[in-house]
Amino acid sequence: MALGMLRMAVWSAHPAQRLAQRLTDEPQRVTVHGTVVDDPAELFGFYDEQAVACMLNVRHLRTPAGWPHHLSGFAESEPPLRGSPSASRQVVGWRAAAGRVQMTVEAPRAALRYGDEIVAEGAWVRVPAPGNPGAYDRRAALARRRVHGLLRVAPSDGLAGLGRSRSGLPLRGLFAWRSRLQQRIIQTYSAQHAGLLQSIVLGQRVALDERLKQAFIETGTVHLLVISGFNVGIIAWVIDRMLRVAGMPWRLRPWLAAAGIGAYGALTGWQPPVARAVIMAWIVFGAAAWDRVVSWPNTLAAAALAIVGMDPSQLADPSFQLSFGAVASLLVFTPRWQPAIEARLVWMPAAWLRRFLSASLSATLAVWAGLSPLLAWYFHFVSPISLVANLLLAPPLSLLVGLGTPLLLLGAGCTPLMAAAAVLLRWLLDGIVWCVVWLHRVPWGCVWIGHPSVLWLAAYGALVAISVARIKLDLSPARIAICWVAAAAVWVWSAVAVHAVASRWLRVDVVDVGHGDSILIRTPRHHAVLVDAGTQEAGRMRVLPFLRWEGIHRLDALMVTHTDEDHLGGAVPLLARLDVGRLLTNGVQGDTMSAHRLRALAAARRMPISTLAAGMQLNLGAGVSCAVLHPPRGGVPGSPLESNDNSLVLKVSKGAVSVLLTADIEEAGLPWLLETGAVHDVTVLKVPHHGSRLGRAGEAFFRRARPRVAIISVGRLHRLPSAETLTALRESGAAVYTTRDEGRVALRTDGRRLEMRTFRQADAPTWIEVGR
Repeated sequence: MALGMLRMAVWSAHPAQRLAQRLTDEPQRVTVHGTVVDDPAELFGFYDEQAVACMLNVRHLRTPAGWPHHLSGFAESEPPLRGSPSASRQVVGWRAAAGRVQMTVEAPRAALRYGDEIVAEGAWVRVPAPGNPGAYDRRAALARRRVHGLLRVAPSDGLAGLGRSRSGLPLRGLFAWRSRLQQRIIQTYSAQHAGLLQSIVLGQRVALDERLKQAFIETGTVHLLVISGFNVGIIAWVIDRMLRVAGMPWRLRPWLAAAGIGAYGALTGWQPPVARAVIMAWIVFGAAAWDRVVSWPNTLAAAALAIVGMDPSQLADPSFQLSFGAVASLLVFTPRWQPAIEARLVWMPAAWLRRFLSASLSATLAVWAGLSPLLAWYFHFVSPISLVANLLLAPPLSLLVGLGTPLLLLGAGCTPLMAAAAVLLRWLLDGIVWCVVWLHRVPWGCVWIGHPSVLWLAAYGALVAISVARIKLDLSPARIAICWVAAAAVWVWSAVAVHAVASRWLRVDVVDVGHGDSILIRTPRHHAVLVDAGTQEAGRMRVLPFLRWEGIHRLDALMVTHTDEDHLGGAVPLLARLDVGRLLTNGVQGDTMSAHRLRALAAARRMPISTLAAGMQLNLGAGVSCAVLHPPRGGVPGSPLESNDNSLVLKVSKGAVSVLLTADIEEAGLPWLLETGAVHDVTVLKVPHHGSRLGRAGEAFFRRARPRVAIISVGRLHRLPSAETLTALRESGAAVYTTRDEGRVALRTDGRRLEMRTFRQADAPTWIEVGR
């Protein structure tokens, strides 16, 4: 840790870090010259056409209309364009740059490969920061790889190859072999089998069925879908056995085995678990070559020291922490638990079976006990079923990796061998999938707990440390048990106290979903209602992680205000993942693919669907009123039923505090909303249609509403909010906040006061006194 902190100071001063200071949050047109520094990967599910992504090491760049101020720190340079008829000429207007960007090429016209030197034009932008609690911090994850920008090359943009870099020939060969192997796997196996094999054997992120992927996650077996130290250990054992069978001299075997493991690590992309396991394997083989005794704690520490020395940002990487935490847990707990478990299996006649079961069970328990706090912190769940799942899946996975990896590697150059291996591998894959799906159906196999407190994690760590050091501390088992029972009692009563305090407040969260809407309402009676869910991508990547963070695994109602994709789309993944009591709509069916999928999911779950209209009230418990103000029955005259003007509008009130949620209502619907007489002196207004221009009807609406706080749910599309709407809001006396700039906006009221916090300024709440 000390080495990592010291190296981080040097790391942050690297010239490549300056690139982050030059990028902006708004897309800028740019032309870049650089080298592809990783193996391009195909993207799934985010683009209408085929797209590939890769890391680009930027060497020079220029902008089409002069040099903007935010890039003025680069020195002027004029790079030669190698590999073209004009290679001897200098290109005017280029500037030297140092740094990496993640480049996405949509509908590529030629294949990109590691080491390609290219010139590409497109739009680049700073990596977006997360806007909600629980969201994946892509900016931090890419920054750990010294990547600070995103470059999007659209089909209409130019991209030209200038040749291949002469460095990295061995890696190019390995990547070419991997690409050939992937093509053979895709041709030989079904889509599901091919995806699983590429994930388990090659460590590639490929498109998998969402339900199957969720089953792996919730059974605590998602580590099977990535290359881990478990895989590397099996491969090391297989290589060593093959060298023994081949009759290699014992002095030469460790060196050949170390070379084979290093090649496998490079083939899989040197992910943190792989790097840790490969370095540990090298140390073990080195000890064998020099007749040294292996100290496993020292071996683990040496691997950590080497990785942190090369890349200090790994200290903050969840993969690094989980990988080393798993091995540390094995070293700490397994020697203590395995003898006790084996002693209780003395009734088994076969000694080998006792050893196998005791070793497997103690290892599974050790990893579960050691990693549960980290899994709760990062992923907000605890998976008791993982104890059984990992115990059952260890044997078939060992066979799959031990036999499948060499067979597939050799089969890349031998089609008959690939076909022969397919029979066994399909059988193993089907068995693993069947086991995971079956375990996923077990009730309470996965418990979503929300984001845990740091104090509770520290208390858990202290109790585990006391339990491990019981003998040295001269504590009896009874005293240790008393400590655990006391901690459990404190936890239960603190949960009761938190629940009692929360019963005073009405909470409304405006979630950052980019261009779209999603508002979570939580009442003092602990009802949870979600109004809209953004697009499908926002629902999966933003709304669902936020709900998991908050510990919400059931929604009493999911309301879809209208059928636009940026309001309805996210309801599809939410309905597939959460328990939802009721679906509320404005009565419009919608003819989009998302609308059809939503109705199909609701029908499959036998979920009641209710239509709301003006004049109705939702029962959210005592002290909270939720009035439906719009649309009128039959819709707004003269407007199509599926138009924005027929969006549902709600007014949620507690005491003197009111929150008006206006969805996407526009100019034709606002006069009808004003006729209800309920739009006056609201405390908080969720601004209609992402801050679009609303004309004179909008100005009249804002004057009547006179909100104290106006919140605009908006992204960086369509150049919203409009200047006219912002001016009208400020003239009405409202303090304006946007989810684009502030992230999630959290409101909490007891009926007299309103507390407001934003995600990016969570430590600076704003209090508004409304009434007594």
